[in-house]
Amino acid sequence: MATSFSTRATFSSSLKSEGRCEKDRRKSAHEDRKTRKRARDTHRAGLAERLSLDSYSFAHLANVLVSGERIAMLNAVDRLRGRSRILVELASFSNFQFVRLAAVTHLSQDTEALVHIAKYCEYADTRAAALDELSTNNEGLVEAASSSLFKDTRLDAVALISNPNSLAMVAARSPNNDSRTVAIARIATDTLALKKVSEESPYRNSRLKAMSMLSSDADVLCSLVAGNGPLEIKRSAAAMLSGFVEEIEDVDAITEVANLSPNQDARYLAVGRLWRHPWALRKVISDSRFADSKATALMLLSDMVSSLDDPDLLSEVAMLSPYEDCRAAAVDRLIGQSSALLTVASKAKFKDSRDKALEKLRGDVESLKNVSRLSKYRDTRKQAHRLVADPEVFKGELARILG
Repeated sequence: MATSFSTRATFSSSLKSEGRCEKDRRKSAHEDRKTRKRARDTHRAGLAERLSLDSYSFAHLANVLVSGERIAMLNAVDRLRGRSRILVELASFSNFQFVRLAAVTHLSQDTEALVHIAKYCEYADTRAAALDELSTNNEGLVEAASSSLFKDTRLDAVALISNPNSLAMVAARSPNNDSRTVAIARIATDTLALKKVSEESPYRNSRLKAMSMLSSDADVLCSLVAGNGPLEIKRSAAAMLSGFVEEIEDVDAITEVANLSPNQDARYLAVGRLWRHPWALRKVISDSRFADSKATALMLLSDMVSSLDDPDLLSEVAMLSPYEDCRAAAVDRLIGQSSALLTVASKAKFKDSRDKALEKLRGDVESLKNVSRLSKYRDTRKQAHRLVADPEVFKGELARILG
């Protein structure tokens, strides 16, 4: 009996334990379902709220923004913060000034949008507000000053620009003469900015205006005349330097005055100052627009022949010098310089120089054959051919070719 009772007690205890476990499992599952339900409800509520806000923004804000109710309209503009495209539309087309200005305020960090408003908006007050927001942005102001459809905005933008380089950009590149003119006036005392305009502007009146403001600055004029800018600017600078020739130390600038200045006295002085610079004289001979400059430079270069060693310079004297003795001396100094002698024999203006060069080439059959083909003068070609056809010379040439 005792054993039977113990068994029943153990079995009863086991049943109770299993019942408690099953109850705990059901309770845990119920709690999980409640947690998931709360999460779903929260998500649905948030989604509903967002949908409600979006619905309000897109379905109702348009009505609010034209309602005429100031407070509601400003609140609606505030709700559009960060939506640049819509704000630009409001700033450009709203009939309510306070809406337009509020929209511009919300665009304070969007340079592209502000520039767009300054360029195209029909409302002057809104364009002015956009410029105020751009007041520290030189790049945006340059764009507005150059491209706005409205003169008042272009000029206001120029007035707000403080950086000389930015002003020079407007003065050089704006397609509108009004903003270019005002910008040039703003940099009238800044030589570097004026130089930039004179060198880079595609507009002739702006280039010449900038040049006229530089007419008393010899250093800048020297840099312009010796630079790689437009030929018109180089000529203008050379003309303005006519009164400074005796003071200039820059050899390149002096050379360009000799080449380009319309003032004959200035050209004469410039060439005279190059008497120690044979390469500069050669540049005048080859590049000058004026015969007097070329002739003077050639005379000076001829006088230097005894001290010249460069084959190109000696060739120049041999081909062009008006003095026979200088030509002969130049050819004599070219002994052993086959290429230079070939050039003289082929191109020299004077027959005596060509004949003398051929004489120096007598032992260089290959150069003589080249002269016989390349010289622009028939008599020289014929003479070179005769020298090659000489029986002894031709025999030696055949022996060389046949090995």
